[in-house]
Amino acid sequence: MAQDSSPNRDINTVLAAHDKELLAIPDVVGVYVGTIGNERQLCLKVMLARANPESERKIPRMIEGYPVVTEVTGEIEARGRSDSQQKR
Repeated sequence: MAQDSSPNRDINTVLAAHDKELLAIPDVVGVYVGTIGNERQLCLKVMLARANPESERKIPRMIEGYPVVTEVTGEIEARGRSDSQQKR
């Protein structure tokens, strides 16, 4: 994963280029574009099923100039469609 000091590409393009690599890391259950603090600085957020120092060490702190932030969300499960959605 490329790690530059300042972004050269749109963050959504960067996410699309690196999401599969990040999702291959144990305990990573999702990745998305987020922001940091009140500054609204764009970042890549990596969702973890559980706190695991070994997995967290494998996640870069910067990707292509964007900071990477981890958050423990627990397991992510797809929800079934509601009856109203199935009738459409």
